[in-house]
Amino acid sequence: MHTWLGSYNYELPLLDLINGSASDDVSIELAARSLGCGLDSGYYDAQALADCLSQLWSEIEDGIWDDGSEARIELAGVIGGGGDYVRGLYDTVRHLDAESAANYLAAHVRVMMARADMARLARETMAAAAI
Repeated sequence: MHTWLGSYNYELPLLDLINGSASDDVSIELAARSLGCGLDSGYYDAQALADCLSQLWSEIEDGIWDDGSEARIELAGVIGGGGDYVRGLYDTVRHLDAESAANYLAAHVRVMMARADMARLARETMAAAAI
């Protein structure tokens, strides 16, 4: 077990999506764009974008279409300040309606969380075994 944990590939949740026969194109592209990004930063950046898209979806559901709405301003800020990774995630879902984009990003955030949690668990277990 020690050897397995020491060589654990934290990209496995993403690779499972990329190689999964039931995976759709959007999920595969989101996963591919996330390969190699930081464990925590990848999760937090994806979460920030997902939150913005959920807020945008909520505004649309409430009939708010103003380009200067809170959700649209926040989304522009996250995309503008989030670097290539966030812009890439957004480019992957931008062609979708707000509901679908928010749902895809929410599912992707769960994968990114599982990725970070498993890597953290492996590190903690390895450290505890070294004591």
